[in-house]
Order: sequence, then structure tokens, then C-alpha cells
Amino acid sequence: MVLLRSVPPPSEGVRHEQAETTAVLDGKGLGAGTLYVAETRLSWFDGSGMGFSLEYPTISLHAISRDFSTYPQEHLYVMVNAKLNAEMQENAHDQEDEDNSSEEDESERITEIRFVPRDKAACKSEGRGMASRQVTYNNIFHI
Repeated sequence: MVLLRSVPPPSEGVRHEQAETTAVLDGKGLGAGTLYVAETRLSWFDGSGMGFSLEYPTISLHAISRDFSTYPQEHLYVMVNAKLNAEMQENAHDQEDEDNSSEEDESERITEIRFVPRDKAACKSEGRGMASRQVTYNNIFHI
């Protein structure tokens, strides 16, 4: 669902844009890039134009995290209702054929993304931008 791909960043409905933001996908650093909080999606692109976009209904949770026991820097934490890399997607599709009612299966189908801005004050702006989209998309829970 979310593989780094070469597409242009959003140009319409952008509510917040934060350069020098590192993306960390399930613990794997993707490098620094620009985070875009738009009306319909959350997007991140690196300096080469590679990136990804998440539609808000796929985001189950977002929050500003200051829990240094889980990650050493303040960041925007986003939990997505899918596995976002190719290998894990294939595994998820295989599991769909099996009984997918167990909690273990459910926990295997989420992805955690951390957006770590170089400017720590930006976390508040990113969080506010995401929260304002909550009004439009009731699937987001802001804590």
C-alpha cells in the first residue's frame, strides 16, 4: 500500500508543510524529507522526489509523542491500519485467507510511522494540522 514511489507532493489543500522531517517506518529510518498535511491526506517525500501518501481513513491514531522510552526524540506518531511494505503486505494477504479474527492477526496489520522534525516546535503545528483534518475524517482519533 505504501511503498516509496516517485510522485509529486500535494499541491492543493496543503494546510502544513514541514521540511527537514525524518520518517521512521516501523523502526526503519527513511531519511529526511518534507511532511505535508493536506486536506485529504498526509504525505512525506524525500529530497529525490520519492515518498508516500496516506489517506486519513487509513490512519487509526495520531499523537505528538514525548515518550523518550519508546523513541529518543519528540515526534508526530501515526498508526496506520495496514502493513505498508511489500513483504508484510504479501503476508497480510496470505493471512486474510485464514481466520483473521485473532488479536495476533490484527496486531500484525498495523504500521507505526514516526515523523521527527528537525525543528521541535513543528510537532505542535503538525499535530494541529492533523487534528483539523479530524473534523472532516471522523476515523482519526487525536490523543
